[in-house]
Amino acid sequence: MAQTSLLQGKRFYCREWVFHKIQHCLQEKTNNLVAGTSGTLGGSSGPPNTGGGPSSGTGKSGSWGVLLVGGPGSGKTALCTELIWPSAPQGAHRGLHQLCLAFHFCRAEDADTVCLSGFVRGLVAQIRGGGLVPQYEEKIRDPAVQSALQPGECERNPSEAFKRCVLLPLLSCKPPAQALFLLVDSVDEGVKAGEGESRSSSSSPRSIGELLAAHHELLPPWLLLICSGRRQNKNITKLFTGEPTHNHMIMRSLVCLSD
Repeated sequence: MAQTSLLQGKRFYCREWVFHKIQHCLQEKTNNLVAGTSGTLGGSSGPPNTGGGPSSGTGKSGSWGVLLVGGPGSGKTALCTELIWPSAPQGAHRGLHQLCLAFHFCRAEDADTVCLSGFVRGLVAQIRGGGLVPQYEEKIRDPAVQSALQPGECERNPSEAFKRCVLLPLLSCKPPAQALFLLVDSVDEGVKAGEGESRSSSSSPRSIGELLAAHHELLPPWLLLICSGRRQNKNITKLFTGEPTHNHMIMRSLVCLSD
């Protein structure tokens, strides 16, 4: 089941510049689709550093995203909530919520929201029900895919379930006419500071953040990953910024929210 936000329905003010930056990133991915490219990062057409923080560099594939960072109380979850359920008239007119493929809100006090198997099953349910990628429904009916979602199996190997039930089916589907986004709020929940620095790339992901970073190369080029996290958590910024490796994803746009 998809994990929702406790702030849904509350009024949201300001931060309009952040939504413009997200629109810019989605438009670039859409332009790459129209041009028949995969959004290669090595070219000169990439978006500029999108505010507040240093540029996170370039990678070698179309799998790049946006990382929203800020201290406690800086409005990360409120912004993510407004992105999915706009409360202001300009939010509805903006139409970004219509481009959401799936979302997930993590909360430290709720173990279900940081459970890897629950995260995978929630994504599958939303993508199937959303209808933004029509061919996905057919792909997910494959017995081999369904076996990875079976009770017990998904819990034993959520990494394989994420790959077989979400990423590979999406890659095999016809790209949508417009780029979509996947939102994960508070992706640093479950990732302790300093944890993972000595782990090998073959280690099984222990958090949603590690799961996303480990499989970033399989994200479709038409899908923009948007994550939020506390800037104090150096491990999460290490996972999502810096030089791209097998288990480190490039978040090309680093958006810093003031406290």
